[in-house]
Amino acid sequence: MIRCLMQSILVARDLSLQTYKKCLYRSTMKLADTLTNTEERKCVPLNSNDVIAASMTQSHVIPTVNATVTSTQTMPLLETAKSETAMESFKIPTSKVVPRVRIEKAPLPFEEIPGPMILKLWEKYWRYVPLLGTQLFCSLLISRLTQGRLSWNRNITPIKYLFDEYGCIVRINGPLVNDIIMIHRPEHIAEVFKQESESPIRSGIDILQHYRLNHHKYRSAGAFSLQDLEWLEVKKKINQPLHETISDYIGKLDSVCDELTNRIRNIRNRQDEVPANFHRELTAWGMECFYMTMFNKHFGFLDSTSKSASEATKIINALITAHTYMSRCETGFQVWRFFETPFAKKLYAACDVLDEVIGKYIRQTQNKLQTSSLSKQEKFTNEERNLPLLEKMMIQRIHPNDISILLMDTIILGVQAVINCEAFLLYFLAKNPRVQKRLYNEIISVSSKTSKECTQTKESLENMPYLKACIKESLRLRPAFPYLTRLLSSAISLHGYTIPKGTFVIMASQITSQREEHFEDPEKYQPERWLNQDEYAYNDYQEYSCLPFGYGVRSCLGRNMAEIQMMLLTAKLVQEFTIEYDYAEIQSRFLMINVPNKSLRFRFVDRN
Repeated sequence: MIRCLMQSILVARDLSLQTYKKCLYRSTMKLADTLTNTEERKCVPLNSNDVIAASMTQSHVIPTVNATVTSTQTMPLLETAKSETAMESFKIPTSKVVPRVRIEKAPLPFEEIPGPMILKLWEKYWRYVPLLGTQLFCSLLISRLTQGRLSWNRNITPIKYLFDEYGCIVRINGPLVNDIIMIHRPEHIAEVFKQESESPIRSGIDILQHYRLNHHKYRSAGAFSLQDLEWLEVKKKINQPLHETISDYIGKLDSVCDELTNRIRNIRNRQDEVPANFHRELTAWGMECFYMTMFNKHFGFLDSTSKSASEATKIINALITAHTYMSRCETGFQVWRFFETPFAKKLYAACDVLDEVIGKYIRQTQNKLQTSSLSKQEKFTNEERNLPLLEKMMIQRIHPNDISILLMDTIILGVQAVINCEAFLLYFLAKNPRVQKRLYNEIISVSSKTSKECTQTKESLENMPYLKACIKESLRLRPAFPYLTRLLSSAISLHGYTIPKGTFVIMASQITSQREEHFEDPEKYQPERWLNQDEYAYNDYQEYSCLPFGYGVRSCLGRNMAEIQMMLLTAKLVQEFTIEYDYAEIQSRFLMINVPNKSLRFRFVDRN
């Protein structure tokens, strides 16, 4: 038994010795590598025994088993190992803080922006196609682009597909067009607006410019199409009288809303449903508001028994015709540039009717001002603040031709924008009874405090935040203009790409306001999101996520007027009726403006 125990001890000793030799060999290899880098290594001949002795001496452990190293062999090596150079090699390096350097990558060239390849291939071989008039049309378009006169592009219905397919920035470079990029992210839209000059260039409506400069021989193309300093000059003259008129005409505009309320009661059937052409009634309401603010008089658009009923019908028909054929002329291949097409003839005839009516009132106002002292004034007294907007503009020395063009733009674009936005708002209220009930409670609460009657005032409108939220939410889902356009006045960097000066930018603002990364439940009509904007704010560019009236210097001049008209009519209708809609979903179609694609067959049920 003792013998077995001794054998076990010897075996364990042999194993320990083998393990020790392996560890010793590894340490000698490390020391040898270290000493190789020192100068002393060159003049000291080393052999394996020297290295082993140095390793043992460094660790202060002298083996007693199979040790054959002598002191004469180890002394030179010990002195070398103890030298300053050798000791420096054993020092542990201290940690050093290295500052993080951000490497800026150069922007990618404009040509690498993704986009539809078919258009790029088409552009490549287009010059070889012997199409009559191609070079002429291309040169005309490029000339208009360089002069800042941009034309609307055709209805870009697949634009959402392009973003889904190619990313957040898409390049369109086809025949007959300059470089175009389309964007929708709010941070990119912000960059475009930040580089704007004092007189930014946006797209105009070429068919109206052609009508005014060639067919009717006006002195300019109109405020909507003006660019640069001409636009700034007109804007400065219009701003003051326009903003003064808004607050002074709330009571009169509210009376126009009363006329539409009475009209609804007369035209609805036994099921309280209005006719399928209710959109025409909204057009009459919009034109009556226009006449009230411009000329300070009722025209009778909502009164079928008035003396001017026939003339009112003529004006409304002209407005509808002008809007319809303006859109048809602006989309597709614009043959009207070369000869007068049937669509262009109908548009010109409708514009002639509107121009005749506007010209009649301008001449009447001129005769009135010539016999008064108002024409010599530049500022208005308290008694003169209630003057019609037309008289205020003429007192501001605006040329009669410019006033005529401005009023026609207001009728064709401004009035149409307001009535279509109001149509979508009534639809959303009809489809959301909960929202309509809360809005009704707010209107009743505010109206009972500010007025005993059902009329609204400036103070009552300011105390209706939920009404404002309802309008803003409707404009988020169905803005009047789904796209904003700019011509870059300087080069910018977007999404890692260099966008050169002179590039035409299409900002798909309607798509921006309907994406989940910007709004929670974007397809849902939820006015509460505008009451708690901090809660619903997703990023630092939230203000660029919803731009129904544009942004910056070229934003809509009639924004305040449009909002007040919508607030007055909505408050009046919700206060008097419960609005319902029982038919198919109403979407929008693009006719230069978003318009409903179905009839507005609302039910207006009396609340009392």
